[in-house]
Amino acid sequence: MYSLVNDSVRVDIQNHAAEIISFYDLKNEIEYMWQGDSKFWGNRNPILFPIVGSIYNKEYTIDGKTYKFDTNHGFTRNAEFNCIYQDDKKVVLEFLSNDETLRQYPFKFKLTVTYELKNKKLLITYEIKNENEFEMPFSFGLHPAFNVPFSKGDNFSDYMLEFSNNEDSKNILGDFRLEGKIIKLTRNLFNPVDTLCFEWLKSSYVKLTNGINSLKIGINGYRWFAIWTKKDAPFICLEPWHGHTDFNYTDVEFKNREGTIILEKGKSFTTSYYIEIE
Repeated sequence: MYSLVNDSVRVDIQNHAAEIISFYDLKNEIEYMWQGDSKFWGNRNPILFPIVGSIYNKEYTIDGKTYKFDTNHGFTRNAEFNCIYQDDKKVVLEFLSNDETLRQYPFKFKLTVTYELKNKKLLITYEIKNENEFEMPFSFGLHPAFNVPFSKGDNFSDYMLEFSNNEDSKNILGDFRLEGKIIKLTRNLFNPVDTLCFEWLKSSYVKLTNGINSLKIGINGYRWFAIWTKKDAPFICLEPWHGHTDFNYTDVEFKNREGTIILEKGKSFTTSYYIEIE
């Protein structure tokens, strides 16, 4: 485990899946990150690569050959990263393709994750390098989960999401429509559809708040933004995506799925977001 610490916050990160396992407000004694609980959902904040979600029929083709991922969201959520740099404000973790990844996804790559703490803001940067002599298609997304409520005595319905800009966007997966800046969190919001997903939002960030304590998540530059939880679970996931799961049946090669990034040989793709306590 690696810890980034200053006078305000402590962030703990592990090699497994390069996950944040704690984002702790030292002054107010609040843990913001979901700690994982198999009763609801055992993960914390997996990296979604080289696919967001799943293929509709589970199998996909590359140049006419069929492949299959062992789990939703690809294999990075279960990967063991290596630390290549660490100090008290920054840690850099790396994951390389191997025989197991090549079985599921026939491309060589290097994925580097950099965590950098500045005051109460954690900047997370991802670099994906194509190490093949040909183009590499992939999707990429984030899946961070946060405690709701932040503190004992609060209820899920005491919280809301506040966007930086006024929005007018319909949930791709249901009837809900985001109008204005605010989504009040209720359990009914995720019934019968447990995911809200919006495309091309104008906002650069979204704030999770109970009116007293707030957490801000940067979503600038991401085409899709999803909000997910499970029935009666004390967490919410706020997910910026490049790419998405198959919402309906599709019959196209992997490289032609909507949102797929095509990376030229030897080139790198970089994306980032942040988590900030206010």
